[in-house]
Amino acid sequence: MANEIVKYENRLNSIPLRRFNSREMNLFFTIASRIRDKQTNEIHFPFAQLKDLSNYTQHGEQFVRDLNQTYHKLLSLNAMQDDGHTITAFVLFTEYEIDRDKEEVRISVNPKFKGLFNELKNWTRFNLEQFASLKSTYSKSVFRLLKQWRTQGNCEFAMADFRRLLDIPKSYKTGDIDRYVLKPAKAELTPIFKGLTVRKQRGGRGGRIVGYRFSWQAERKDANDFKHGHLSAGQQKLNKKKRVERVPEWPIEKHEVTDADRKKLSEQLELLRALGNHQSPSNIVVVNHQVNSE
Repeated sequence: MANEIVKYENRLNSIPLRRFNSREMNLFFTIASRIRDKQTNEIHFPFAQLKDLSNYTQHGEQFVRDLNQTYHKLLSLNAMQDDGHTITAFVLFTEYEIDRDKEEVRISVNPKFKGLFNELKNWTRFNLEQFASLKSTYSKSVFRLLKQWRTQGNCEFAMADFRRLLDIPKSYKTGDIDRYVLKPAKAELTPIFKGLTVRKQRGGRGGRIVGYRFSWQAERKDANDFKHGHLSAGQQKLNKKKRVERVPEWPIEKHEVTDADRKKLSEQLELLRALGNHQSPSNIVVVNHQVNSE
């Protein structure tokens, strides 16, 4: 799971995940991670793989119930595209099967939905494990919205858009948004987005809050989304350009054995034999002798 990357066209961020809880968001983006660059209308997930990728911890029939509830919500998701001439609306998923016996999930993807994951020009990209580790659903939504602007380092949202994208209840006042949305999101996202700040934008009579501006340290385009030592393609390219200093191969000195060396060694062996005749085997001392060449 550590190196599973979610990548999709930015339009997907404009679709609010209404009433999705944290586990359901994890399951949805696990599916999204597997649709990318796949020319197929049906995705298969073994239960074990789905649990691992979505960081799911429940077991037994509870898992099946959560799957059923999640996919039921997925069938209600719809998208809209407007090319300036025609407005088209479509559902993202058309059918799903949860096979208890095979412990497998099969979900049918609307072919129009696949266009959000193939031949991308403008995209959002993030690490699935990082996303799944976030507890708050608001943190997850803000996370992916900021990731859309990760190399820019700032983005702004009008109040109406912010409420819609995060599916904030209409009953929430600005104080509630501070307490239940922005505060937990900032606490969870500050370690990920360095220097993260949230500023309220005011306007109109009385200086009412009309939106929010998020700022952080912009990421490089080739920033590494992977973990555990895996590098992005850009970083690998940079590493290849680094100069590598070779250790010089020092010449090995050769020493030619002379007649004098042979005579000296013979005398040393005779001395050792003489000493051995005067000592019991238990008192023999082994001596390591090293001859250094000048």
